[in-house]
Amino acid sequence: MSQRSDDRPEDGGRGAPGSPERVQAGVRHGWWPGWIWAIPIAALLVVIWLGARALLAGGTSITIRFNDAHELKKENTDVVLRGAQVGHVTDLALNSDGTGVVVSASIDKDAAKFLTTGTRFWLQGATPSLSDPASLASILSGPTIVMEPGPGRRTKSFIGLERQPIAPSSAERALLYGVSLGSEAGSLAGGDPVTLRGFTVGEVRDVGFAYDPATGDLSTPATLAIYPSLFHVKGENTSPTAIEVSAEIAHLISKGMRARLARSPPLVGSYQVSLAMVPGAQQPSGPQTVDGMPQIPAAEGGGIASIVTRINKVPIEQISHNLLSITSHVNDLTSSPKLKDAVVQLDAALRQIHSMTAKAGPQVPVVIARLRRAAADLDDTAKSANKLMSGTATQNGLTNTIEEINQTARAVRSLADYLDRHPEALIRGRAGDKP
Repeated sequence: MSQRSDDRPEDGGRGAPGSPERVQAGVRHGWWPGWIWAIPIAALLVVIWLGARALLAGGTSITIRFNDAHELKKENTDVVLRGAQVGHVTDLALNSDGTGVVVSASIDKDAAKFLTTGTRFWLQGATPSLSDPASLASILSGPTIVMEPGPGRRTKSFIGLERQPIAPSSAERALLYGVSLGSEAGSLAGGDPVTLRGFTVGEVRDVGFAYDPATGDLSTPATLAIYPSLFHVKGENTSPTAIEVSAEIAHLISKGMRARLARSPPLVGSYQVSLAMVPGAQQPSGPQTVDGMPQIPAAEGGGIASIVTRINKVPIEQISHNLLSITSHVNDLTSSPKLKDAVVQLDAALRQIHSMTAKAGPQVPVVIARLRRAAADLDDTAKSANKLMSGTATQNGLTNTIEEINQTARAVRSLADYLDRHPEALIRGRAGDKP
């Protein structure tokens, strides 16, 4: 009988009767790798979720070039629009030639539509000043990048400004004027405002100095940029042209408009150029021109230097000599023997008056009582005389005597009443009496 190829008996693998049962092992592969992989898988899912969220947020990367970083912080400096955060700084790096700093920032998709060539970025709080209290907060937190939308085509590269721009728009053409403020011009910087009666009409474009070896003169010219849209001209035209504004400025200069250096707030604030009408400074010929640029004359005696000049003109040395002279006269007067004698005599007189008052004071009631008794005795005498005369012929002489006695009694009683009211009269006499 032939054997099967698998050498297995027909009883399904069982051996001969009485032999042990054979067990075979099998391997089965599942889809779950094991609990040890739970943590790496969870971390991978979190990374995938964050990446998808960043892609869905639609952040747009841009670059902004500044002259200085001014303590900007990577991942810690915000970009704001109308006070709302719309992005943040992602990186800082020097440009290729080392003349500036390139700031990389991410802008949210809601604000990405405003990234045009007319949009401006500037640093808020880069230079803290008392004239801008909001900038003082940057001393601790650092500056903030402010975004201001503008028209134009789409772009992702911008030139940042160190401070808030004064120009209404980056496309407006400014009228340039020169001014020489003497030694005070060195306190100005590019971007400082130019004001007219407190309203900003332009900005300082640049400041410098020039030396003329032929004459030995040292000048400090400054260039002022005045924007036509800020220089409001009354009339039907709400947007005057540059030519119209230039003509009005020339007219104001001929009437006495001058430029001077000022600070806002005074003494401690930032510098600015103030335009004002100066009485008696008329110039009928209009503005002069230097190197093709019209000039705005500087006000004489204006600015901080004029205050120092006035202080220097105060005759402090003469005042000090006068004070020393007055002090010397007072010293001579106080040390004069005549003054000492007068003080001694006055002190003696006061002592005498005090002694007289002390002695006369207790005697006043006694004097008043005696006067009242004398008046009463005179009254009794007059009454007795009248009784003796009753029933007899009237004697003119005796009648007159009795009347005089009555008058005397009234006078004595009146004196007693007066002393009772004014006891000091015993020392100084009755008021109005002459010595």
